[in-house]
Amino acid sequence: MLVRGNSMESTYDDVAADYDEWVGAGSALDDATFTELTGEVTGQEICVVACGQGREARYLSKQGAVVTGVDLSEKLIEKARLHEEAEPLGITYRHGDAHTLEGLADDSFDGVVCHMALMDIPNLDEAVHSMARVVKPGGWFVLSITHPCFKTPATGEIVDHVDKSVRRTVGKYYAEGYWDGPGIHRNALPVGAYHRTLSTYVNTLADAGFVIDRLREPQHDTPVWREVPQLLYVRGRLS
Repeated sequence: MLVRGNSMESTYDDVAADYDEWVGAGSALDDATFTELTGEVTGQEICVVACGQGREARYLSKQGAVVTGVDLSEKLIEKARLHEEAEPLGITYRHGDAHTLEGLADDSFDGVVCHMALMDIPNLDEAVHSMARVVKPGGWFVLSITHPCFKTPATGEIVDHVDKSVRRTVGKYYAEGYWDGPGIHRNALPVGAYHRTLSTYVNTLADAGFVIDRLREPQHDTPVWREVPQLLYVRGRLS
């Protein structure tokens, strides 16, 4: 949900077609950690914040949830609605800003999901407090981000020429703010991200009233990400 200037226009508008292809046009969600943490959702009302082209929304709907998806990118919302037309699941998609979640009532959702998007949102505090606003007391949240300890504005890889092992180097961990990242899919556009420390994420969640009950750092089967986690998943409840 990166914002171009001060407008309601997302940089993801420029890469919507490539992003849709990259994420996958179908409804499958090959993410065991996400499915574990969201758990049983039958009959629950869930808000998917920064829903993109709707992959997570479709998964949750197929598990029996009543889903509302919100995204700043109008073109990604168009993609999501096209998927809904092709396979009607009863999902409501809204073009809107994660900072405010305008138009969504207080205490209206059993759970809120923000999958691989918080690092794209400029104002973390506003977004997290808006999520807390729309979740019912005692409601749950599941968030996932690129791991802030190992994906920083100055990271790299070192290959040992003897044993061919790959090591990750990390720098500028405390340099919070926007930084240019690699392009997504076919390098269509470097959309960048906002780096924050782990403590900033945890403290912001706590300030909004969220209590963490589970962390996951899945191990991936690549030379670098077998050694350190690429992603961080967080689950908890609104106190």
